[in-house]
Amino acid sequence: MNSGTSRRNYFRHVMVWATCALGLGTCAKDAFQALEIVQVQVLTGTSCAIPASPSTVTRSGGILDVNLPDGSHPPYLLPLLMANNLDTAGGTVATEMNNITLTHFTVELSAPGITWDDSCPSKFDSEEFTIRMAPGGMASYGLDIIRQQHSACLLAQVPADHVLVKATILAKGRHGGTDLQSAPFIYDVDVCAGCLQTGYTEPALASYRYPHYAPCDALTGTNPYPGDACLPAGQDAKILCCGLASGTVLCPAVPTGSTSTSTSTSTSTGP
Repeated sequence: MNSGTSRRNYFRHVMVWATCALGLGTCAKDAFQALEIVQVQVLTGTSCAIPASPSTVTRSGGILDVNLPDGSHPPYLLPLLMANNLDTAGGTVATEMNNITLTHFTVELSAPGITWDDSCPSKFDSEEFTIRMAPGGMASYGLDIIRQQHSACLLAQVPADHVLVKATILAKGRHGGTDLQSAPFIYDVDVCAGCLQTGYTEPALASYRYPHYAPCDALTGTNPYPGDACLPAGQDAKILCCGLASGTVLCPAVPTGSTSTSTSTSTSTGP
């Protein structure tokens, strides 16, 4: 998805006052805010790098399975693309007055029936960093909008099916000596317990659907449900987990068996 025409039109931008009022370069060409969260990127390839230009495929919402049998309480990683909508003031890289320095994000979570507290706050800031964006330029960043402590908190409260968590995200930074922030960017995550550990189409894997998982030595070959290699286990893709004889659970599963999964009937029960 992108930030949406309706969302951007709603938040008409009054250009950074220092730029327009004091003549420190040219005002932006449109009424959008100077700093914008453009879209959620979809990661591809082997490097899993977040592209700093718009990806053709975007994401409008996601799924997070907070009840993986390895007890990991997965976060939800959002690969974001930001833009500096200011026009250049005509300076060099060092003297350009319309650079924007992206410094952090603020995230606010809301969900029906969920109680937030100090261990899983509904509103929090990301770590601070420094990313300089030239006028008309873009930058990417991977932001955990649901952290591991939030997953643990949600697991204790999620209804039997799921709960929809709305994340309101602000990108924040500086333009010269002025603080600025983006328009709110909304992203919904369908949080569930076990929903990405079901729907295996192979008959031999049907008995390993949630709340069960496979013994690793009952699986051979390649795991057909490894999750998304570029995202945390339990995010946005089906995942098959397995248990070792030692009691350790692997998510995604790493097959160690020497017999075909099609002949295996043993199962383990998840926590």
